[in-house]
Amino acid sequence: MKQPSLRVTKWLGYNIPVEGVCTACPDVTFKAKAVGHRPDREEYKLSLQSLFDAHLKQSHMPVEGHDVKD
Repeated sequence: MKQPSLRVTKWLGYNIPVEGVCTACPDVTFKAKAVGHRPDREEYKLSLQSLFDAHLKQSHMPVEGHDVKD
């Protein structure tokens, strides 16, 4: 089975990611949150990645006692 990943679906300008989805759960959307007033590429990127990481841990971790087969 292919590992879920984060896919950016909306950009601010041409290089600031603002929204993404999980490739395994297309109905799950992540929206970047900024701390500062001005959009910052790295800040938005880290925001999306941390939202995706939390989703991955909650929804895609193997259940203990069950083997995961590729």
